[in-house]
Amino acid sequence: MTLLNRIEAALPSHWYYDAGHYQHELEAIWYHDWVCVGRTGEFARPGDYRVAVIGDQSLFITRDRQGTLRAFHNTCRHRGSALCVSADGHFANGRIVCPYHTWTYSLGGDLIATPARLETDDFLAQDFSLYSIHVDTWGGFVFVNLSEQPAVTLAKFLGGEAHEVANWPLADMVTVHRETTTIACNWKLFWENYSECYHCPRLHPELCHIVPLYKKGVLNYADIPDGSADIDGGRPHVGPGLATWTLDGASSLPPIEGPDDTERARGMTFASFTASMFIVAHPDYVRSVRIYPGGPETTELVVDWMLPPGIHDSHIDAIEPMLELGRRVIEQDGRACELNQQGLKSRRHDNGVLMPQEYSLWEFHEWLRERLAAANVARRRDGVATSPCS
Repeated sequence: MTLLNRIEAALPSHWYYDAGHYQHELEAIWYHDWVCVGRTGEFARPGDYRVAVIGDQSLFITRDRQGTLRAFHNTCRHRGSALCVSADGHFANGRIVCPYHTWTYSLGGDLIATPARLETDDFLAQDFSLYSIHVDTWGGFVFVNLSEQPAVTLAKFLGGEAHEVANWPLADMVTVHRETTTIACNWKLFWENYSECYHCPRLHPELCHIVPLYKKGVLNYADIPDGSADIDGGRPHVGPGLATWTLDGASSLPPIEGPDDTERARGMTFASFTASMFIVAHPDYVRSVRIYPGGPETTELVVDWMLPPGIHDSHIDAIEPMLELGRRVIEQDGRACELNQQGLKSRRHDNGVLMPQEYSLWEFHEWLRERLAAANVARRRDGVATSPCS
């Protein structure tokens, strides 16, 4: 990543609120890529389930009797009723029962009963299993892919970013606190905000105190004159005498076993999975942020704070300080993104411009354009009309 050497045009403004274009992005990205929907610890027993919503698609994840994670569209094969009436719960007796006509499925998705159905010779139960969804795990996170055949494996999708946090025992860590919030903006605006620090000096005074580089409005020391020679390859790090992301930079939580001395000294390590999730790993805790499109102008954020097993109960007084800074940054970013969304509807504003330090936005925009173009090519190949907004 390098600084932009000229002003670049941002995305067209209508891409952030046009319903047709939003649907095109769902098809090209959200129904095509791997998307994180939770943690494996949320499915402790066979039959435990949790509903997830990606775009306009409702699905649920559960464990079958063998303990294998399974994912299905939240749709009965009879006449399409939703199967799960609660956001999470447990399928009693290892059976998934439709609340409408009581069609009953195994935890593996097989149709096993159709009470009160009048018999016909042409009805075969094996033809009416639940619509299955690809599911895989990494680091204790559960991912699904809505494609009938995913273009890449989960490992390839995660790529090198997964190695950034390889020294943290993510798979063994437990979520000790979760906050879900809905912000009135397009999903791209939140990802763009995450991808630059030009806004940091004004919006995040507390964060800039912990990470002094952010006061300069850049992401890396390589972005400022003579900054590339800083420690750790120019990566940002917490200030002298500080250890982690809390309001005072201190923590009474025990260090997590795994990170090396350089990672501990840095105080923060990012792993970014465009454009649905990022992880911030610290010496004492890990925070993940999941992004879900809720509509052309709505985004849902799910933020998890994670610790090694047993630490929460033995360090209860350290939990609230662990939450404060991350919570505040999310609130500050959310307000800014909502203002950004409001201003984009000006009839005079066709698109914005990118400054040199916003190179990550340019890369994201190029990635998005390529994905939409590829989806259009596929639609033309299949004889489907392409989006008029792309």
